[in-house]
Amino acid sequence: MVIEETQDSLLSRAERLRHRSAARREAQRGRLRELLLTVAEEHLLEKGYGAFSLREVAEATQYTPTTIYRHFRDREALIAAVLEKWFLLFARALDEADLPDAAPGERILAMGDAYLRFALAQPARYRVMFVDRPDIGILPDGTAALHDDPAFGLLIRVCEALCAAGEAGSYQPLEVAMMIWLGLHGTAAMGACSQIVDAHAAQELGMGIAHLLLRGLRSSA
Repeated sequence: MVIEETQDSLLSRAERLRHRSAARREAQRGRLRELLLTVAEEHLLEKGYGAFSLREVAEATQYTPTTIYRHFRDREALIAAVLEKWFLLFARALDEADLPDAAPGERILAMGDAYLRFALAQPARYRVMFVDRPDIGILPDGTAALHDDPAFGLLIRVCEALCAAGEAGSYQPLEVAMMIWLGLHGTAAMGACSQIVDAHAAQELGMGIAHLLLRGLRSSA
């Protein structure tokens, strides 16, 4: 009986050690992944999408590219992980600006203001997110992905309320959302990527477009 208890105790101790060792490895893996994401984020902001190099990330972190490939399949996978983080920040900015109890038009204007402020306050990030990527002009098949997007989906839902209130004429929510989004994007890109207008002017132009769109929609009702 004593021998059996001792064996059970040894097995239990060995199991605990294995669990602790696995937990340490997983924690180390998580820390390395976060380090790679942080350095990749810095390089994307500094170099831009086209000049971003996985090899430079490896050199900056003093890890081999092979080590990075254990965490990210390739250069695009690493960029995609950074972009996922950025788009969540962007969606949070729009969500925090939303005015759930206000009229749909006021909600759209508040979100538009937040969109422009996000883009113009951090132009390097906005260029990578919305301008320089080769897939930026490719819409997903169907509309489910657009509705599920944390940022664009929020705008669609507000546009649904605008349409339900009879303030968008015969236009459908997705059409209204696309018009507003593209209007904001045009002025944001101009302010973030060119010297034609400064950030203040781009902010005013973008909000002017949003006001004009809402006025036009209401007049068509």
